[in-house]
Amino acid sequence: MPFRALLATAASAVALAFVLVTAAPASAHDVLASTAPAADATVGGDLDQVALTFSEPPLAGLESGIVVSVTGPDGAEVGAGSVDVDGSTLRTAADLTAAGSYTVTWRSVSVDGHPISGSYRFTSTGAPTPTPTPAPTATGPTQTPSAGTPTPSATAGAGATSATAGSSGPGATPWILGGIAVVVAAALVAVLLVARRRTTPDDE
Repeated sequence: MPFRALLATAASAVALAFVLVTAAPASAHDVLASTAPAADATVGGDLDQVALTFSEPPLAGLESGIVVSVTGPDGAEVGAGSVDVDGSTLRTAADLTAAGSYTVTWRSVSVDGHPISGSYRFTSTGAPTPTPTPAPTATGPTQTPSAGTPTPSATAGAGATSATAGSSGPGATPWILGGIAVVVAAALVAVLLVARRRTTPDDE
């Protein structure tokens, strides 16, 4: 094989090796797989944390280089500052009760030792409106009849007693006495008639 052909083959091999060597570290970089809230999403203000999930867990031992910052609509930091590493997911508490746009800025360490970073935005609708508590319904005290107040049944009974007493009162006495006198007179007449009949045969 000519010398030039060998030189060209060697040069191609070196170039291919260089590409493979330089591509390997680049392909080993972790990537941000998903976020909660998602980028450009709108969430409620009752959400209390931000979570970022990567393709691989961050490099162990370099947790101090991991940062997740959350800033509110006014640009002030609303995140807790501390980051909880759970496998390939990074979480931090955040106050999202103010309505408006929030920015998440993050930095982590890839498994190949290289730092990676990025940012995204989402919107919060603000703290939920509390449901008003219904006012208690006023109820008046239950009235119970007192000892001095007659109940309807007692009043009706008293009326009936009064009516009975009125029917046998002084106004009915003359009629009763007259009836007795009539009975006595009739008895006397009957006695006299019987006595007369008994004495009549003796006289004859």
